[in-house]
Amino acid sequence: MKKILIIALSLLTLAFTANAQDKKNSKISEVKLDVSNMHGDHCKQRIEKNIPFEKGIKDVEVNLKDNTVTVKYDNTKTDVEKIIERFEKLGYPAGVSKSAEAKKE
Repeated sequence: MKKILIIALSLLTLAFTANAQDKKNSKISEVKLDVSNMHGDHCKQRIEKNIPFEKGIKDVEVNLKDNTVTVKYDNTKTDVEKIIERFEKLGYPAGVSKSAEAKKE
């Protein structure tokens, strides 16, 4: 009987953990931005160093070849407009990538 109770509690704990993880992941969104004025590694490093300090930013991936930046963020703490504003404060005009908009349609 004791073994069954321990197994049941273990399974219940795993179910709650998996449910909490699903809820956490559902808040994460991703946006691909076209970013102007990126010219080399210095720009990439500056973006990777400064953008993650914006509240809610989880990950930043800079692609110098395409002049794009992919940003993963918590959509309960920030939004695309705030992220774009942060880029502009750094001197990098940004907007939602045309290729990202095309994929949504």
